[in-house]
Amino acid sequence: MKVKICGITRPEDAVMCEELGADAIGFIHYPGRSRSMPLAEIDRMCESLGPMTAKVLVCAPANVPEAIQMAVQSGVNVIQTYSLGPQEIEALRRQGVGVIRAVPPTRSEAIKYSAVADALLFEQGVPGTGEEYDYSRIPMDCSPRSIIAGGLNIDNMDRAKALKPYALDVSTGVERFPGRKDRELVREFIRRCKS
Repeated sequence: MKVKICGITRPEDAVMCEELGADAIGFIHYPGRSRSMPLAEIDRMCESLGPMTAKVLVCAPANVPEAIQMAVQSGVNVIQTYSLGPQEIEALRRQGVGVIRAVPPTRSEAIKYSAVADALLFEQGVPGTGEEYDYSRIPMDCSPRSIIAGGLNIDNMDRAKALKPYALDVSTGVERFPGRKDRELVREFIRRCKS
């Protein structure tokens, strides 16, 4: 199972998460979110990571050109978007940008994007709030690359892991202070995902 550590705000946290075995590192560029970072700063953090780690920009671009511009300026190779329709996602992928489409845990939304996105990220409520929900409601059969996010931590992750997703995505659940990842929580979360 893959692991994405999201909401990275410091270069040392990005490097630490990579060293501990995270498959993907998520950076937020989303107005109004507490962990939102400028694109130039995200680019500097991406430069500290190796080529085998996926670098993911969490964003909501208005259109394909803006999405491409964001990807280029931030130095990422994947965007996780809360916007863009199926045709726009297809156009973005044709430009060589990987796309994770965030969707609520409903079958209708999952089916709408399952054929066009590289992966679907299931999350309920306001993104980035760490809101836990009933993970068993996720229509896992809609995508071979289903990512479960939202309120995960080392105490509840087994419920999500039991669904055999492609990946788990954690942010606040591996923090002891807002915006700062805790080495032991990150290590334990990754260990449990990989075991």
